[in-house]
Amino acid sequence: MDISQISAHLREHHYCHVRDFRELIPIEPGEEESFRAYWSNLVQDEAFKEYTHRKRRILRYRLLPSRQLRLDRNAEFKSSVTYAIKYRKGVNHLSYCEDGFIKHSLMQKLLATDLAVIGPHLGKQTYTIDIHQFRVRADEHSSSPTTSGIHQDGLDWVFMHFIGECNTVPVVSEVFASETEQSRVLNLAMEQFLETIVINDRRIYHRASDVRPQADSAPAWRDLLLVNLRSLPPDVEAQLS
Repeated sequence: MDISQISAHLREHHYCHVRDFRELIPIEPGEEESFRAYWSNLVQDEAFKEYTHRKRRILRYRLLPSRQLRLDRNAEFKSSVTYAIKYRKGVNHLSYCEDGFIKHSLMQKLLATDLAVIGPHLGKQTYTIDIHQFRVRADEHSSSPTTSGIHQDGLDWVFMHFIGECNTVPVVSEVFASETEQSRVLNLAMEQFLETIVINDRRIYHRASDVRPQADSAPAWRDLLLVNLRSLPPDVEAQLS
């Protein structure tokens, strides 16, 4: 699928799975390896430590009505929804992404491709773009949840880019038309670098299975990059202008 086909599929179905998303991006020799390496230096997500073993960093932008990007160095994250799991609610004081990751050519090309896909669906207001590096890890004889069940995140659009995994039982990603199990419309395990699922978070729900070791003698982990877009309310947008 090319960019226009993905965008058209999103307009009709509100979600899209693109196995060969990496083919939309010119990847130079060595770029994939150096990009993946940034997942080895993530920071424990303290707000969720009683629920799962997850490390993360955040990168933020404002997408202005002019379609210019403005870097936002605020690492304090607060979700607009509440999850039915055991975690510390309120502001989550995250660690910001490393400068090398922000400037990495593949990160910049990937973000530009995401914006090209979703551009026809965006309004004229300001959007916040939250980019999360995630590593969910499970130690021997254990498992770690990746999501809080069938849910939405209070966003407009979510890009789920698969980065890689080690010693994991396949983690199944699911997409649902509603909160019910019977409404499932997608059910698969992502395997290829930059394999992607895009969802309209206002219309569609999602879930992923736990990270579990394939071999109990060694730990397991799964790496993901989320690119989330959320339109800002007019009063917040006015404060930023």
